[in-house]
Amino acid sequence: MASIRTPGSIWAKLIEQSAANAKKPDGRGDAFVYFVGSRASGKSTLLNRFLYPYRTEVPKPSEGLEYTYARKPSNYDHEKKDLAHIWEVGGSSEFAEEIVHGEQIFLNAKQVTTSVVVIVVDLSDPCSVKKKLGTTYDRFEKKGLQLPQQLRQRATSKLYSQNEDKDVVYQSGVAIVIAATKYDTFKDFEPEVKKVMSRALRFLAHTHGAFLTYLSGLHSGSDATGQQAADDKALMDNFTRLMNHLIFTGLEKKPLLKMSPQTDHQGGIMMPAGADKLRDIGRPRGVADQNIAQGLQEWKELYGKMFPPKDKEKTKTKFQVDERYKEEEIDAVRDRKMAELEQYRKEQEAAKEAAKKRAVMAKAQELAKKQAAHGDRASAKKKPSSGKPKPVAPPAAAE
Repeated sequence: MASIRTPGSIWAKLIEQSAANAKKPDGRGDAFVYFVGSRASGKSTLLNRFLYPYRTEVPKPSEGLEYTYARKPSNYDHEKKDLAHIWEVGGSSEFAEEIVHGEQIFLNAKQVTTSVVVIVVDLSDPCSVKKKLGTTYDRFEKKGLQLPQQLRQRATSKLYSQNEDKDVVYQSGVAIVIAATKYDTFKDFEPEVKKVMSRALRFLAHTHGAFLTYLSGLHSGSDATGQQAADDKALMDNFTRLMNHLIFTGLEKKPLLKMSPQTDHQGGIMMPAGADKLRDIGRPRGVADQNIAQGLQEWKELYGKMFPPKDKEKTKTKFQVDERYKEEEIDAVRDRKMAELEQYRKEQEAAKEAAKKRAVMAKAQELAKKQAAHGDRASAKKKPSSGKPKPVAPPAAAE
């Protein structure tokens, strides 16, 4: 009888296949990608262009939290496919902040090691850039304090190992891409405006371990021609290559991009994480040292003077459901439940007020009783005499 290890037998082939599978790495797990940014900044268009480069239709604006996914043959096992979960955080600023600041959906403990965050800012609306980047990075700094130290060390070793500023750069441990869209509109701004914008973004990206890229011509029907169209395509292709690496390979390896860093503020900026230097970026007051906090403060002050906030930013927007997605039955149930909730709140408030009044009345009555009792005792002590002399006891008889 042949042994199960006889060369060429079915059992021998199964044993060899099992041993080969055991030697294969398990992969890096599912990736989690988040597109965040201000309303109308181009998040939907950029995501659509990344997933479907040759589609010509313009996607509808996103409302709320929208989900999609992407698959690609695994780098570790070509018989399997890696999966990327992609969320786009749209809608009102209040809703977006609620999602970003939440602990269950955005960058929870199971996602941080394979997460990629794309912060989309609108270059045609410079006032919104500072606000969006500021609030989002505040969240990363708080989240970064909770991340394992090895994640931040990984980012430093892979991206900043040869950079002279590696000891002062803040690493969140999460792959971050700042995608500055609508450069085709911004390129017509004054040169000094473009210089301040590019250096402020470079300083923020470099000191936080982020990738920075300008993007334009995201719609397939863009009017750009000639060299401008070629530049737009090169930036978009570079963004796609970068995203594919960060999503399906991660920061375990340094991205290899075909495009070299672009630092001329008169053109489209593209700066990989770890490729910039503080002394090349400079500071508004001319002191190019490694004081990150002072540098950020100087750039914020200059940026705020050049791009003051608009009055409309002071008014908050309210999340509303699009008319196309309304359903009368569901809306009626919701209105009834909201009315019941409002009535319950009113009843609870009335009950609280009644309880307070009862407590006050009880306390007042108790105080009145104490005062009355105290008055009775005082009057008893000071009771006036009848005017008749008190009888005097006779002296004791002498023995």
